[in-house]
Order: sequence, then structure tokens, then C-alpha cells
Amino acid sequence: MYATREALRQILRHPTASLATFFTALVSFSLLYFLGLLLWNLEKVVQSLERELEVAAFLQKGANVEALLTEIQAWPEVREVRLQTKEEALAQLVLDYPYLAEAKDLVENPLPDTLRLRLEAPGAVRAVAERLKRLPGVEGVEYGGELTERLVQVLSGSRLAMVLLVGLLLLNTFFSVMGSIRLSVESRKEALSIMLLVGATRRFIQAPFVLEGTLLTLSAGLLAVLAGGGLYLALSQALQALLPFLPVLGPRDLLQTGLLVLWLAVLLGASGAYLASRAYLKEG
Repeated sequence: MYATREALRQILRHPTASLATFFTALVSFSLLYFLGLLLWNLEKVVQSLERELEVAAFLQKGANVEALLTEIQAWPEVREVRLQTKEEALAQLVLDYPYLAEAKDLVENPLPDTLRLRLEAPGAVRAVAERLKRLPGVEGVEYGGELTERLVQVLSGSRLAMVLLVGLLLLNTFFSVMGSIRLSVESRKEALSIMLLVGATRRFIQAPFVLEGTLLTLSAGLLAVLAGGGLYLALSQALQALLPFLPVLGPRDLLQTGLLVLWLAVLLGASGAYLASRAYLKEG
């Protein structure tokens, strides 16, 4: 009770420093939580695209299909390969675009037989596509890897930028906590000296300051998680209304990320306050 009472009293005694620390932490944890959710969601989108990634090899007339299937099935990168005849391709096209149903009886089927490949490692799609182009009887190759590769590049760049930005903000939060606690210590220098003289332990003296730092960052972390979670849910619902096939994070994912942010808030607040108060005790 003593530590809690003193921590709250010190927060109210220096409202300017306390608010500065609170809002610095709020900005840091809000960016960490919301950007973390967005990057995690982008990673899920990339993984989903990679799972659905398919390479199509269009065959020339008279191509030796059996020989091609035998050779491609032996490639270690290929999980599955199947033949889609030109009749099956036309039927699928008519299913996707019903207005072509009448036209298909008026003209000869222009579509080629196609080999469709699914890979063990999506990262090998470009190399597999180049090998397919060199096979006899293959007229052309198509794959949707360009979009996936660009998304992976965006994800990598965004992750690096986020680490740098949030890292700087968290360091700013850490030193802001230290400055606020240092101010609290300075304002109670005489009282702390007396407490040391009468036999109070260093842990007993530090407890209110550690709790003060923890309360400031934890309250900012809670508000950041609530606001960031609400904003993410609103955006994800709007996105799914437009693109229902895109994966989004569920409540459990939001909870796990939120708990991680709160743990980090406690760690930053407690460690910053501990080091600031410990420095005074060493000087004393």
C-alpha cells in the first residue's frame, strides 16, 4: 500500500513530467501495436498467396505430354503436376465467364493443353519457370509470382523501417521514464536520506519509484492496445467487405500481440525507474 500511495502521489506532484512520459509511451506503444498487426496481417496475405501459387506451362500441339510429366515430377521443387486439357480449360473459362457459352460452339477451341504445377518451396517459382521454358514442347510459362515477390519485398522493407522507428521511440520512452523518476527522486532527496539513516532498505525506497514508472507506461500501453485494436478491427472489417478472400487476424492474435505490448510496457517502465532510482542511491 505504501508503494502504491507514494507512486500515485509522485505522479500527481509532477503532472507535466508524468504527462510527457505518458504521451511519449502512448505514441510508441500505439505504433508498435498497430504497425505490428498490419505487418503480421501482410505476412499472412503473403503466405496465403504462396500456398495458392501455381505455375502454368502452355504446351505446343503434338507435345509429348507423358515425357514432360515424367520429367517434371522428378524435380525436387515440384509437389504436384497435373495436365489440364484444352477442353477442361475452355469449360473452366465458360464457368468463370458464362457469356462465352454461346461463342464456344461457333469457333474452334483456341486454348492449349496446360501443365499446372504446385511447388514445395514457393521461393523457387522463378527458377522452376525458367527450367520449364527450356523444355521441348513448352510454348510459354505463366505464374503469379511477381505480385508475391513484390509483397515480400514490401514486407521486408516495412519490417526494417518499423524496427528502426519503434526502436527509437521505445528508447525515447525509456529515457523519458528515467527523467521523470529522476525528478521525483530529486524532489524527495531529504526524505530519502532520512529513510536511509533510519535503516530503510534500498528495495523499500525504490519500490514507489519503480511502481510509478510501471504505472505510467502500463496505462499508456493499455490505452494503445485498446485504441489500436479498435482501429485494426474497423479497417479489417472494411477490407473483408471489399475483399472477402483476404485473411485477417482473429481476436486471439490481437490478444497475443496486446499482451506482448503490455509486457514490454511493464519492462520499460520498471527498468527505467529502477535504474534512475538506483543511480541516486549509489550517489547517496
